[in-house]
Amino acid sequence: MILRPATPADLQDLHNLHHASWASAYRGMVPDGALGAPLDDHMGRVWAELPGGITVAHDGTRLMGFVRLKPNQGWPYIDNLHVAPDLRGHGIGESLLKAAATQAEQGRMWLTVLAVNHGARRFYRRMGGQEGAQMTEILLDTSVATYPVIWGHLAPLIRGAE
Repeated sequence: MILRPATPADLQDLHNLHHASWASAYRGMVPDGALGAPLDDHMGRVWAELPGGITVAHDGTRLMGFVRLKPNQGWPYIDNLHVAPDLRGHGIGESLLKAAATQAEQGRMWLTVLAVNHGARRFYRRMGGQEGAQMTEILLDTSVATYPVIWGHLAPLIRGAE
């Protein structure tokens, strides 16, 4: 597996993987209707051009996953962490999360996760993330319960990448 910054040549593959990941992971977590036209519209906006801060996992022929670390007011924010649905459970997400941790200049970072996404929540806890208080966000025009997941000290996560 190769981890590298995304390039414009990755744009369509990023769009396709992100769409497939949400359609797979969020089925049953948001209304089915949200995974139709609202998802298509959202992905069209997100991937109209290549945003910054994306690291991709690639095997030389296929995009396996990606992470996007955004500067935020305060701590860097993981805007997206996705692995191709058929490749989940093979350490790709862990490698991408550790790559983001090495890039987080403040030595800390955070993300939000759906409250009903128990698999992702277990993964983030295993990776040292601490959940904050539940909050409500809008996802695909749907109100959803989420938790912030915070890494206040990235050294243990980064050490695990060595």
